[in-house]
Formats: sequence, C-alpha cells, structure tokens
Amino acid sequence: MPLTEHQAQQVTLVRVLEQTPNNGSVWSASDAKEATRAARDLVGTRASFTEFVARRAQWALEEINRRSPDRAFNLQAPKWPLVAGQAIFAIAILAGFCAHLLGTLLMPGYVYGYMHVIQPAVLALIGWNLFFFGWFFFQWILHLFKGHKKPTGPLIELFGRLRASESLGFDKVRRTPWVTSFKETWSQLSGPINEARLKMVASMASLFFTAGAMVGLIAQGFGKEIRMGWATTYPWINGTSMHCVVSRVLAPGAWLTNIPIPDAQHINSWRLPLSNEEVAYKWLYLYVASVLAWVIIPRLYLVALNAFSRWRMCRDFPLPMNGAYFTTLRAAWRGQRIGVSVVPFRYELSPALRSNLGAMLERIYGLAVDITVEQAVLMGEDATDWKKTVKREGHVAVIVIFNLAATAEADAHGALLQRLRKSIEDGTPVVPIVDTGAYRQDDPERFRQRCNQWRQILDRLKFKPLFLDLHKAAEDDLKTLDNRLNQDD
Repeated sequence: MPLTEHQAQQVTLVRVLEQTPNNGSVWSASDAKEATRAARDLVGTRASFTEFVARRAQWALEEINRRSPDRAFNLQAPKWPLVAGQAIFAIAILAGFCAHLLGTLLMPGYVYGYMHVIQPAVLALIGWNLFFFGWFFFQWILHLFKGHKKPTGPLIELFGRLRASESLGFDKVRRTPWVTSFKETWSQLSGPINEARLKMVASMASLFFTAGAMVGLIAQGFGKEIRMGWATTYPWINGTSMHCVVSRVLAPGAWLTNIPIPDAQHINSWRLPLSNEEVAYKWLYLYVASVLAWVIIPRLYLVALNAFSRWRMCRDFPLPMNGAYFTTLRAAWRGQRIGVSVVPFRYELSPALRSNLGAMLERIYGLAVDITVEQAVLMGEDATDWKKTVKREGHVAVIVIFNLAATAEADAHGALLQRLRKSIEDGTPVVPIVDTGAYRQDDPERFRQRCNQWRQILDRLKFKPLFLDLHKAAEDDLKTLDNRLNQDD
C-alpha cells in the first residue's frame, strides 16, 4: 500500500512529536506505545508495514484531537497556493501584453500604423524559452549520469514551510519548537513534490505570458489595417539581415501555415517610403504559428510532465523509511520487542547520564522504544566470560559505554564488543560510545592522543567508536549518534 501525501504528512508530524525533547505534553511514551498496539489491532496481521505506519499516525492524531480539541491537528490542504497561482497567471498575461507593446514601440525602425518584420518582444520570448529548454535538457542528462538526489533549494524549502504552516493552522501564540521542527522536516521531505508544483506553475506562467504577448501582437490588427513597413537610420539593418533572422525563427510557422517567407528583396521593398504595400495578416499568422511551435507546445509538455509527477507523488509519496525511528516501528509491526540495550563497561552511569542518554535515544528511535541499562561490567570481571541478561533477539541496537579516562585494551574492551556481536541477532548494530565528559579537556593535545588510542584499538576489531560527552548531551552529540545509528540501520 503506497502512502499518500496526506498520510506521509501525518506520519512525519507524529514522528516529530515523538522525537522532540519537549512537545508540550501533547504526546508521551505511553501514548506512543498505545498507538502502536492500537494500530496493530486495527490493521491486522496481513497489513503491510506502510499501512501499519499510516494507520498508527492517523490513530495518534485522532487521539490527540479527542483529548485536546484546542490542540487539534487537522492538516488541511493549504488554499493560498491556488490564490497565489491565479494572481501569478493574471500578472503574467498582463506582463506579456505590456512587454510586446513596449518592445514594439522601442524597436528601431518602428513606424506607427505599420508592422515591422522583426518583432523584438516575440523574438526575445522565443530565445529565452529555447535557452530554458536547452538548460532543462542538460540538467536531465546530468541527472541521468549522476543519479544522486539534489539538495532542496531555498525557494522550494520556503514554499514547503509555508504550505506546512497553513496545514497546521496554528496562530503565533501557539507556536512551539516542535512546530518549527515539523516545518523544517516536512519542507525537506516534500521537496520533490513541491519542486514539481513550482515547475508546473512556472511553465503555466510562461504560457500565460506568451498568451499576453500574442494578444498584443494580434491586437495591432483590430480597428485599423496594419501594413508591412519599416524605416531605419542604420545601414546594417536591411532586407538581407532581417531575412536571415526571420527565415530561421519563422520556419516552423511557415511549415505549419504553408505561408512562404518572402525573400530579402521583397522585405527590402517594404522600407519607407513604400514601393510595395502589403497587408500584414500573413505575418501575424507566421509569428503566432512559430510561437506555438517554439514555445507553447514544449511548455505544455513540461506542464503535463510536472503535473503527472505531482499526481504520482500525491498518491505514492516517497517517504524514506530506513531510519532508526522506522526500524523501531518495523520491529513492533513484526511483534518483536522494541528495545535498546545499554551496557556500561567498568563505568557506573549516574542518574543524570542515564537520563541524558535515554533522552537522546528517544529522540532518535521515538517514544515507543524500551531502553534497558544493563548492570555495569565492573573492574576485575573477565570480559570474555561476561554472561549478563542481554537477550539474543529484540534489539534495534546494543550500545556499549566506555570511559575515555580508561585506557583502551583489545583483550578487555575489544573482547566484550566481539562477544556481544556474536551473542545478539545478526544485523543488530553494536555501537561503542566513549564518554568524554569524565575526562579533562584542558589539554587539547592530550585529549586528541587519548581519542586516537581508542580509535586504533577498536579499529583493529572493526568497531568505530563514537566520542560523545554524555554529561552535556549537546545537539552535536545527538546528531553524531543519530547519523551512526541510521547508518548502521
């Protein structure tokens, strides 16, 4: 079962609530576990993981709305993009009309009542669109060869935040840190679909601009008879140079309308004073048909392409589900224990350290995770004979805590890590954390040497230590731990 955009937004909102350290008591750990249990009962054993996650998020938000109507989350589709789009299209068609009028008046050789062979506004419009199509094709080829996901641009990110703000519908008084976190997270996740939306609007705006320019071109023939004619002071503007331009630009129009393009001598005969008067209606047809071929048809293709992309992602939203948070939910969906076991090695964890580490793990895995701090392996105990109660199954991760003040030993610290790796289920990450908070850091060189000594010992055993200050549990430490656990996942 694919996730719709609305369901993905619900999942993201619940995820932010469960991973934010202070969600304003909107959602608790017991609530998260109850949501998991209720979702399993509602979807049954045959449901897919995606269906389970979507139903869990829906149940959680319904429960919050039921308990606290003043904090209700409706997540309505925003209305302002539709209004903004209509305003953009109206401005575009007016700008196109004015651009053609201004370009005609400023054209060297323009004479009132006559149509110039060269229409600068139309030529600029065609040239700009050809440049854009070339750039679009180049980016498409580049994406095929590179194949990596490009970062979300500032405009797309801003657009995503504005959409998320209206979806929540919160006023300024009720804004909280987790709301900001949700906006940032959702603006990143919805980047691809919002990019398709903005590209579709940009192509439609270009179509309306083109329509305005064509209205300005055709309007010249209403109310009076427009004839071909031009005048100039510059000797390099002549029939030959103008024929060189129009024979290429108007070639698609000539093919579509079956109207031949006059030669250079014929164009030169329209120079004022006229020696050969000719009504300009054929040139209007040539220009309109050429714009249709050069601009309108390719732009319609881009509109259709981005509209289809938006439609597809609305019904099958590309929400990544390979992080630590979803690893926890996947274990619950399978009926397994959702647990993280913490093993301190010759290091007694104070209540403050336990609290800091627990808060960090809850922000990574969510409130539904069970965190078990095992009895510490004390000094003098043989690490190779360590037989505590860490079960083989039911872990999303096993974390071993070391003290940087101790000297790393392969036959002690390394032996414990190797034994744990063999004792637990395959694929469960074993993450060694070296707590730097208990070590004096007033000598940076000595601190660096101590960290390198730990790296050298554990690297030989294929373990990568994380150096975190569990006494402070700063945001940088949380990010480092989050990256490792998601990488191992």
